[in-house]
Amino acid sequence: MEICSYFNFYKGNGKMTTIGKAKVLSASQWSALEEAGKSITHQTIWALLRFTACSSQEVRFLTVESVYADTLLKSVSPYTLQKNVYTDTLQRVVRKAIYFPKQIRKGKKLSISVPITEKLRWYLERYQAPESGYLFPSPRNHERPISYEAIYKYMKEAAVKAGLGDEKVTTHSGRRSLVTHLYNSGASVEIIKEVTGYRSLQNLQSCIDFSQNQVLAAINNTAL
Repeated sequence: MEICSYFNFYKGNGKMTTIGKAKVLSASQWSALEEAGKSITHQTIWALLRFTACSSQEVRFLTVESVYADTLLKSVSPYTLQKNVYTDTLQRVVRKAIYFPKQIRKGKKLSISVPITEKLRWYLERYQAPESGYLFPSPRNHERPISYEAIYKYMKEAAVKAGLGDEKVTTHSGRRSLVTHLYNSGASVEIIKEVTGYRSLQNLQSCIDFSQNQVLAAINNTAL
């Protein structure tokens, strides 16, 4: 089970353990990560993590139909001289929101829909999605989703190349980054809960990264 406030890593015996909070990344650090890890597939995964605050499990089990829709477009054929003669073209478009069914949201009782921002839309339009099935299928077996280990390993290798090897960069960084940036930009707790699907205020608060300057400013502004 993924817990937002913890960082996963592998021990020598190949098992995973957790320690510390995942790193909250700035926009420039995400850019550095993308520059180091040039895989469009993994860049799209990272974009989903950082712009929807979904978990790695949710992004792994997303289906093509949850993100894209096929639309019929009518257009005039350039190969005909007849007027008002149209051809139907099936075109895949990115939906307005991503649907996360409760079945893929481990420990969650509700399905949620998260609006797709213009930045996220750019990544999804660039990504060459499969015709159907999982949005990110396993390279070895397209009937299965990409593994968590594959996502984690590629992200850690990119973090090292980007000079972030000493930081606790993990798939939870996407969730913590969005929650923290929303909070710092003045978004209400209700809005953040709606975006992330959190129902517990305690769990939501564990995702917010407070800087020392924020703590100091809060103390200085307290009427004591």
